[in-house]
Amino acid sequence: MSNEIKILPNESDLLIRIQEELKYDNLFNLIMERDQLKKELYHPDFINALEQDLHRWYSVAEAGRVIGGEKRIPPSSITYYIDNLKEYIIPDDAPSNKYIRLNYLSLIKIKMVFLLKDEFRLNGLRAEVGITGKPTTVPNNTPSNYGDINLEQMKEKLEKFEAMNEVLWGLLVEKGEDGNPSLKKPLKSLLTSETLLLEDQSSISQKIEEQSEVIEKLVYENNELKERVGKTEIHSYSLVEKFEEDQSSISQKLKEQSKAIEELVHENNELKEIIGKAEEHSSSLVENLEDKEKERERILESEKKINSLTEMIRARQQAEEEWENQGLIKKLTGNKSEFIDKRIESLLKKTNKDN
Repeated sequence: MSNEIKILPNESDLLIRIQEELKYDNLFNLIMERDQLKKELYHPDFINALEQDLHRWYSVAEAGRVIGGEKRIPPSSITYYIDNLKEYIIPDDAPSNKYIRLNYLSLIKIKMVFLLKDEFRLNGLRAEVGITGKPTTVPNNTPSNYGDINLEQMKEKLEKFEAMNEVLWGLLVEKGEDGNPSLKKPLKSLLTSETLLLEDQSSISQKIEEQSEVIEKLVYENNELKERVGKTEIHSYSLVEKFEEDQSSISQKLKEQSKAIEELVHENNELKEIIGKAEEHSSSLVENLEDKEKERERILESEKKINSLTEMIRARQQAEEEWENQGLIKKLTGNKSEFIDKRIESLLKKTNKDN
């Protein structure tokens, strides 16, 4: 199976850009020669994170999250290598403030440092990055001073150099328990202490930076809260003024309504008085009507009596006329009073029947 790295379509532009930017970078070229390290450098999560914003400036803590992914790199570790490889990692156009700021290329360089640090150690890395950039061509006609030095002088200088080397070797190196040369214990302890001190200082600096960022964020949030409180107070004053205006308006309306109610009550009392008088007048009218009805009944009764009397008189006159028209024999044999009475009764019955 081939170890060639497959470039995803959405990553190709950035990968080409990285290769162009770092084609003369020794660490980059060393990683390109190591397939496993090449895969780790081009890990999709790392490349995708960088692609989100190529113009962004990262803090040390953010760099640790982006480079380490799930295994976040402590800020102190990153700061340690930045302090020792500052010229290599920090870009020339980085913001000039008290905090370290890194661009996407800085993050790539830091990741390369972490990929190679176990193999080359810090001194080896420093040596490698000391010759970054495109090599310059030395002209063939460059003058040389070696021709002016004879062999005796050269030999003398070499002897002095070897003697100095032996002195330094004796001061710095001793034979270890395994028989191999190693740094003397005091020097090793000193270097270890210095390294720990540098890491502690880096950790403290990072913590101070993180706390400063938190403080800046809190100050910003506090200012926002103050602004919101100010707006809330203004809104509250507005609500109070509106409430007072509404209260005044409501009081005025209540007064007007109370006055209207009083007027209605007064009008109602007047109406009651008028209705009372109307009822009294109506009662009087009813009484008058009853009296008139009784009077009318009396008149009708009188008229009936008069009519009855008139009918009686008319019937009597007719009965008497009929009696007079009777023959002489009937008159002599009959009773005039009975005839007239019967005839009146008969005529009255007939009249009542016709009516």
